[in-house]
Amino acid sequence: MKRFFKIAVVVLLLIVVAPTIFSGSPMAKLMGEDVVVWANNLGRKPEDPPYLTMNYRIRRMYFTITSFKTKEPIVFFGDSITFGADWPSLFPGINVVNRGISGDTTLGLLNRQDEVIALRPRQIFLMIGTNDLCFEQPPERILANYQRILERFQKELPGTPVYVQSVLPFNDKLFPSRGLRKNENIRMLNEELKTMAHKHGYRYIDLATAFTGSDGRLSPEYTYDGLHLNDNAYRVWRSQIEILVGKIRTS
Repeated sequence: MKRFFKIAVVVLLLIVVAPTIFSGSPMAKLMGEDVVVWANNLGRKPEDPPYLTMNYRIRRMYFTITSFKTKEPIVFFGDSITFGADWPSLFPGINVVNRGISGDTTLGLLNRQDEVIALRPRQIFLMIGTNDLCFEQPPERILANYQRILERFQKELPGTPVYVQSVLPFNDKLFPSRGLRKNENIRMLNEELKTMAHKHGYRYIDLATAFTGSDGRLSPEYTYDGLHLNDNAYRVWRSQIEILVGKIRTS
């Protein structure tokens, strides 16, 4: 019994602490990349896909434990770019939930799409793809996974508006380019996502333009490391979508 209690306490501590210390947060930057990588690799098998980190597992556990608190929310679904925002503070008085996980990919979203569908969300704001490129997934594979995500939402949540948000640029002067993560690939991916969203009857939101500097990179004023966003950037994001958040579909 004592052992079970200790394990339970450790798990609860990880649930509370992991979102703060793992990748995609300023705290992770302070701790150092080596520590974050070590923590995220705990329990990993060689055959595990890149997104399946300790952080991913703990965040999913957290979502499961807290899902009972949420009824027909507005869901922000994505990776560390989504995770980094305090959505309830950005939209006070509106039932919004953060379903972002640092390091997530289109495949990772497919793996946990059930949990979002079970919430019977009022709206879904979707952004994913930058980590797929980092993990050397070609655009055509990313788009195939994206297609599956949208098809499932369309089938199981036919009355729920899904907003396909563009993948944001990054700044390779501040953050190293890895794999296929290059701004030209991001721009190409966004063009295809726009077409795909319209094909499924969903609205495409071009966020990238607001964050792109004259050199085609993520503007330094919106990032603390070249990839992840700062508070100023999230206020800009809010301004781009606030007219839509909580909007009831009438047609």
